[in-house]
Amino acid sequence: MAKKAPAQDTVELYLDGPEITADVFTRSVRTFFDLIKDVSAEVGGRRTLEWIVSLKPGSIGICATAKPVKSDGVLVRRTIRAITRGIQTVEKRRGRPEHFSDSALQRLFQLGSIVGSGDQGVSVIRIADQSISPVSIAYVDELLGTPAKSYGTIEGKLFALNTKGRLTFSIAETLTGKDVKCYFSDDLFDEVVGAIRRRVAAYGLIRYKKNGQPVSVEIEKLTVFPDRSELPQFRDIIGLLGERHG
Repeated sequence: MAKKAPAQDTVELYLDGPEITADVFTRSVRTFFDLIKDVSAEVGGRRTLEWIVSLKPGSIGICATAKPVKSDGVLVRRTIRAITRGIQTVEKRRGRPEHFSDSALQRLFQLGSIVGSGDQGVSVIRIADQSISPVSIAYVDELLGTPAKSYGTIEGKLFALNTKGRLTFSIAETLTGKDVKCYFSDDLFDEVVGAIRRRVAAYGLIRYKKNGQPVSVEIEKLTVFPDRSELPQFRDIIGLLGERHG
């Protein structure tokens, strides 16, 4: 029997693996929809398409069907084509795909990271019959101009917590004042929430631009510095010294 051709208004996310956890599943689905929305906005602008969700029986297959809001079917077909061709372009290392913003490339990077980690229970992720492989991680780094990586610490003020998709927050780096995106795991969530608007030191794998500017950190440890009000004041120190020498 001939393979049924995919619908021209639908893009499918397919997951497979021995032990896919609820956390990994929801993270994969959110990243998938963030990705297709990013590309859709680049193709035709925001709020031009609405995505209708359906489930494919017999596997973890989630279908997103584009429904025009302010346009016709031409925009739908252009968007679906941009998504599928863009992923193929990255996987085949043929340059930056058209209509893929930095944000969309980061979503693709995140999906590739889920497959490439080897410990998240996911062995296959496909979008529109195109497999997402760990190869895309390294190539997206090249496309975004962040080839340099090393372990280190970034210090600055924590702000802009984002719980949509992969957990992230931003640090306004002390040295440059530039924003550095920080990725963190669920076990650090309460610690991060308690550190909002406070000065922190984030240790982990740092990615840099070619000019040496840090871009992102995969956090392994977060240190929260005390507020000024929590630090001992000069008069307290003098009093303590007086007690010791009294």
